[in-house]
Amino acid sequence: MVFVFLFAALLVAWSLGALLLWRDTRGMSDALAWIAGLLALATAAAFGAGLVGLVRHGDWETVTTAQVLHAVFGEGSLAMRRSEWGWLNRASGVYLGLDLGWTLLALCAAQFVSIGFWSARAQRRRAMRRGRMPRG
Repeated sequence: MVFVFLFAALLVAWSLGALLLWRDTRGMSDALAWIAGLLALATAAAFGAGLVGLVRHGDWETVTTAQVLHAVFGEGSLAMRRSEWGWLNRASGVYLGLDLGWTLLALCAAQFVSIGFWSARAQRRRAMRRGRMPRG
């Protein structure tokens, strides 16, 4: 179930760039760049917290993905239940033990890539509407 939430978050981050296809969205690209920038800052903060713990205590002390999911969904929630498949339990255990920064980094990368992809599509669409590019 953990991977469903991860893929949903990646899908939302990717889909936000599709807002660039709307007609009157002059400031939308700025807002999307701010969202991606905030994800990048959160990633840097997560890794920075880990480094501070490493320097102070000799141990990487940043929040894990499991700690965040437990805080958001609560103990014993559907998100944290084990599946019937052993390989999926092992994979989710590895993912949940990872630093939250890796998830934030994946969301940040998905947001930046989606901005580039959808803005190129929107630019082509606007050019076709103006008759600059041949259809095809």
